[in-house]
Amino acid sequence: LMANPAGSPLTIAWIRDWLRAKGYEALIVTSEDAHQSEYVADCDKKREFVSGFSGSAGTAVISLSGAWLWTDSRYTLQAKQQLDPDVWSVQQIMPRQPSMANFLAANLPPNSKVALDPWLLPLSTARILESILNPKGHVLVPLTQSPLDELWVDRPVITSAAAFGLPIHHTGLSVTQKLTKVRDEMQTLSADALVVSALDEVAWLLNVRGQDIPYNPLIVSYALITATTAVWYVRADQITDKVVDGLAASQVAVKDYLAITHDLTQLAALDTTILIDPSKCSWHVYNLLSVANRPTAEVRCKVLENVSPITWLKSIKNAAEIKGMREAHMRDGVALCSFMSWIEETMKSGKPLTEITAAAKLENFRKVQEGYIGPSFTTISSYGANGAVIHYHPTETTNKLLGHDSLYLCDSGGHYCSETVAGTTDVTRTFHFGTPSEHHKKCYTRVLKGHIALSSAVFPDGTTGHTLDILARTPLWQAGLDYKHGTGHGVGAFLCVHEGPQLISYFPRDPDPPIKEGMSSSIEPGYYEQGNFGMRIENVAIVTKAATDHTFEDTSFLTFEALTLAPLSAKLIELPLLTPDEAGWVDAYHELVWTRLQGRMKDDATRQWLRKNTLPLVEQIYGECPGEPREE
Repeated sequence: LMANPAGSPLTIAWIRDWLRAKGYEALIVTSEDAHQSEYVADCDKKREFVSGFSGSAGTAVISLSGAWLWTDSRYTLQAKQQLDPDVWSVQQIMPRQPSMANFLAANLPPNSKVALDPWLLPLSTARILESILNPKGHVLVPLTQSPLDELWVDRPVITSAAAFGLPIHHTGLSVTQKLTKVRDEMQTLSADALVVSALDEVAWLLNVRGQDIPYNPLIVSYALITATTAVWYVRADQITDKVVDGLAASQVAVKDYLAITHDLTQLAALDTTILIDPSKCSWHVYNLLSVANRPTAEVRCKVLENVSPITWLKSIKNAAEIKGMREAHMRDGVALCSFMSWIEETMKSGKPLTEITAAAKLENFRKVQEGYIGPSFTTISSYGANGAVIHYHPTETTNKLLGHDSLYLCDSGGHYCSETVAGTTDVTRTFHFGTPSEHHKKCYTRVLKGHIALSSAVFPDGTTGHTLDILARTPLWQAGLDYKHGTGHGVGAFLCVHEGPQLISYFPRDPDPPIKEGMSSSIEPGYYEQGNFGMRIENVAIVTKAATDHTFEDTSFLTFEALTLAPLSAKLIELPLLTPDEAGWVDAYHELVWTRLQGRMKDDATRQWLRKNTLPLVEQIYGECPGEPREE
C-alpha cells in the first residue's frame, strides 16, 4: 500500500474492495478514540483520514454504493467546503435524533452487515444503532481489527511525553480524598467496581496531566476503581518515579495500558457489579464484561450503566480550582488586551494582515504570559464570509486578508499551569476595523443583549441549561434572527475546554443535568449570515450564589460571575437598543476588566488602550462623560 492524502478517492476505492472481500455492505468510521474523546491524537484521526473533513465532530459511512458524512450544524458548511461533492454527501445531525441510523436502516440493501471498530464507538451509540438497524434485518459487526490500521500506512505515531502531577494547592483535593468521594458514590449505586474511560476523568481523579491529545492536557489511560484498590493503566514510557511514588501514597497501583483488557476479563468472571458510563465506555469494553457477547467464557459479573460519578464531582469546582481559573483568565486578559490593542493599531496603519498572521500574533501574546502551556483549541480567526463558518480555522487556501468593510471574529483560548496558576480559557470577541453598517450594529447589539440577559440571570438551584437558553436567544428572535449552536458549555480546571455534564442549549436533553453552584460555563450567543459575516460574544463564567431579598421555600438562587476579562466592541453597539440596565451591565463589566487588569499591563500604550476601551459606553460612543473622569 502507498500513502494517500486524507480523503483520497483511492482510499474510498480500497475500502470498497475490502467491504466486498469481507461480505460487508458498509463501514462506519467515527471521530472518537478508544476513550470517546472529543479531541483525539493525530494518530486517531481516522475519520479525517478517510474523508478529508477536519472538524472535531462527525461520522463517515462508506458503503458499496455511496459515502456520507454526518456532522452537526457547527460544521456542515465546513464539511461541504472540504469534501468532494462527487464522492461525499454531507448530512446534518439533528441533536438527540438518530438521523444516521434511520438513514442507514432505510437505505441499505436488505440484511446488510455494517462494520465498525468497537473501540471507537460508545456503548450508548452502539445501542441506538442496533435498536434501529436490527429490526430492519441489518447487523452491526464489531471488528477485531480495523481495515484502516492496514490502509493508513503513514499514520502518525503516538506521543510519548511524560505525565506530570498537579499539587494540591491547584487541585484542592488529594487523590486519596477524591477516591473516597468516588467510592462513596459507588456505594450509593451499589457498585463494586468503576471503569474510568474518559481521559479527563482519569486526569481529574489522579491529579495528573499529560500531552497526548492536541489542545488538551491529557494522557491516554484508564483507571479501575474498587472499594479497596485503584489501578492506573498507562504506557510505561509516560510515567516517572515522581508520579508513581505520589500515586502510591494514595494506594494507586500503576500497570501497562494494555493490561486493562486482561484485568477486565478477570473481573468479569467474579460475582461483582461493575459500573460503566455508557456514553464514555467503548462498545468493546462493554463486550468484555457482557455475558451476551462472550457466551463461551465464564462471565458472572453484573454491568451497571450510569453516568460516571466523576462527571459530577469534576464539574463542580472547589475553591482552589476556582482560584486557579481566575488567575488564568487574568493572565489571558492581559494577552487578549495586548492583542486587541495591537490589531487595531496594525489595521489603522494599513499594514496587510491575514487571518493566519493575526492568530499567530495572538498566540505570541499568550506565550509571554508566565505559566502559558498552549492553546485550548485551534484559534478561530475569521474575517467576512469566513466568520459564518461557525468553527472555521484558517488554512493556506482559505486565508483572507483582514479588511475594513466586514467583521472579524476571533475565538481562542489557552491552558495555563505553573506554581501560581492552573486554568483553561475560552473567549470570543468580534471586531470591525472600519465603520460598521447599521445592520452589523443592530445584529451585534442583539447578540450582546442576549449575552447580558443570560450573564445577569438569577435562577433557582436545579434549573437546567435548556431552561436558561431562551434568555440568550430572545433578543435575536424578536428580530427574526437566531444561531445554530449551543449557548454554553462547561470548561475544565486546567482540563478540557468542553466539559459536561451541563449544557446551555435550545435542544432538550434526557436527562438534562441542572446548573449547580461551582460549575463553570461559557456564555456565547452569536449570529451568522452565510456568505457575509459571523459574530459571537463569549465569556467564561462561574456559577455562584445570588444575593436575593427573599428565599422562596428555602430555595437557593444562583447567578453567573464572569471570569473572562476583555473589552467589548463599543463601535458595534447601537446604544439606543440597550436598556439602561443593559448599558449599566456593560459599564460594570468594563469597570471590572479595568480594575483587574490595569495593574498587570507592562506596556503603557496597551494600558492606555485598555483605559479608553473600558470607559462608560456613552463616553466611548458619543464622547460624553456623565461623571468624574476615572483615575488611573
